[in-house]
Amino acid sequence: VNEEGSAAASTAVVIAGRSLNPNRVTFKANRPFLVFIREVPLNTIIFMGRVANPCVK
Repeated sequence: VNEEGSAAASTAVVIAGRSLNPNRVTFKANRPFLVFIREVPLNTIIFMGRVANPCVK
């Protein structure tokens, strides 16, 4: 998987998540962070990623 494929996949997940949740929370990051999408019943990590510089557009 290259960076373009990863960006497209993570963007699709965010769009789908927002459309399903009317009570969304705003998340603002000003430092590097890790992202995990976890399946709760089995406690399985489905997706994980790292945002090295969230200030770059």
